[in-house]
Amino acid sequence: MESKVLSIAPAPSPTPSAVPASSDETTDWNLQSPDAKSPAPPTTSSTPLSAQEIRRWRPAAQRNLRNQWSKLASLRTQWLSLSSTARSYATYVVNSYLSQRYMDAMELGILKEIPDIRKKACRKLFKQQETNRSKLLSSYKDMVCTLRICGFTS
Repeated sequence: MESKVLSIAPAPSPTPSAVPASSDETTDWNLQSPDAKSPAPPTTSSTPLSAQEIRRWRPAAQRNLRNQWSKLASLRTQWLSLSSTARSYATYVVNSYLSQRYMDAMELGILKEIPDIRKKACRKLFKQQETNRSKLLSSYKDMVCTLRICGFTS
């Protein structure tokens, strides 16, 4: 995956020949969101951008980049929290399942004298498994929602 590095420090104004003219190259210049204050420079392939238009657009693009970066940092923190929670729920589901599956082989000591203790324990483990499964699904949905906010899914 190729990444592009954008300079945030003021750069010398480009000459008209350095400004991209084709429509494929001009998409690199359109980093500004639709809700930003100043408009993005025109991207028609027939007229190259003037140095003055680029200088006027650059501060808005830099501000937009800073705003998007803080938003991504916040969403990353949210993602890490949600994934940790989901991992815990997944662990609970697996542990409940395994405990239920191997209940017959467990040594219960003095508790084995209680009537139907294994059936009651299996029922309780099954309920825990179902509860944690629904919480895991909910965490997964929250993670997908976070990805949609980032714009990684459609």
